[in-house]
Amino acid sequence: MSTAPDPIRVVVAEDHPAVRSGLVALLDSAPDIAVVAEAADGDAALAAAREHRPDVVLTDVRMPGATGIEITPRLRETGAHVLVISGFDLDEFVLGALAAGADGYLVKSEDPQRILAAIRDVHRGDAVLSAAATRAVVAALRGREVAPAGPTFTRREEDVLALVAEGLTNQQIATRLFVEITTVKTHLSNALMKLGVDSRVQAALWWQQHRG
Repeated sequence: MSTAPDPIRVVVAEDHPAVRSGLVALLDSAPDIAVVAEAADGDAALAAAREHRPDVVLTDVRMPGATGIEITPRLRETGAHVLVISGFDLDEFVLGALAAGADGYLVKSEDPQRILAAIRDVHRGDAVLSAAATRAVVAALRGREVAPAGPTFTRREEDVLALVAEGLTNQQIATRLFVEITTVKTHLSNALMKLGVDSRVQAALWWQQHRG
């Protein structure tokens, strides 16, 4: 008899108690997600991530002490995926979070089911952007400057990067390329290492800037 997979372990970092309680209640309502810790500021979020080693950290942008953007690189060092959620869709917040290595950016007005789906998506290694975040990225790319060509990729790595930049998930890429999902993950991991970045969002932005 097969057993149910382990739930996705999440740390929630949000300085407003009512909002934090609402997010925790939402996540705990999903049978495949478990909140393992809560934090009211950036330093506490980082400490919780280091102690509990969650799969995903859901963090606000603006918090007392270190901001969600400032702690994102250190959160990723714990092995966690980082999903930033904010009441603001300002371009500087969106681009700052993505540049710091966040796996996704949502606004708090998102439908609750969208937030749950985003947790699952980033846990699988996929990128998640709200409509506002997508607009910010597109606007930034329109003002891009010509940049160096970058590292040399294998043909398959280029195929995977191009599809990541189109917003496809790993499973969708595997289906498109007629390969196993583990093969996609290997090519993507190699490409990320060559680019010197930590997330597929950063890789997608690089591809759009240099090859798109």
